[in-house]
Amino acid sequence: MGWRPGVRTGARNGRRPGRSPGCAARVIGSTSSQRKADIPAKELGYDAAVLRDAGCVEEQLRAAAPDGVDVVIDQLKAAVAVARSGVRVALIGALAGQLGDAPAIGIGPMALITRSITLRGAPLFDHLDIVPEWTGLFGRRLRDGTLSFLRTVPKVLDQAPRALRELMAGRRTGTVHVEL
Repeated sequence: MGWRPGVRTGARNGRRPGRSPGCAARVIGSTSSQRKADIPAKELGYDAAVLRDAGCVEEQLRAAAPDGVDVVIDQLKAAVAVARSGVRVALIGALAGQLGDAPAIGIGPMALITRSITLRGAPLFDHLDIVPEWTGLFGRRLRDGTLSFLRTVPKVLDQAPRALRELMAGRRTGTVHVEL
């Protein structure tokens, strides 16, 4: 059967999940602007991107993945609407929720029940046993160029709040790491 398109919501954490052996044949990201959509497509190897502010996201996803999606990382109501039966949704990266302005997921239970969709939180602390293995793999793939990781690195601590605000406003790409 093979993997069909996967959806990674948000271009904040530039990764190549679909380019890893055994992962999705196509990777589709979502972001807030065409400028940010070009980054996953050109620099990170994504096949397509949908724009949250460019019309109906569900229609954009249906065009990008006409056969549906099999894996969804993080939540996006439109991705669940396009998901194939039996899809797994890994809920991670809840930064908006940590900042207190996360919207409700907005996914009706009947869509989950009738299509056997599984939602599962995937916090790091559930997988502490594989952190050393992942850290080694992450480092090797960064060094050999098979993994890209976009980040903003303010050089002093007092710049960190501004960098975080800019990230949340969509003016930054990648994660924010503060160099001390």
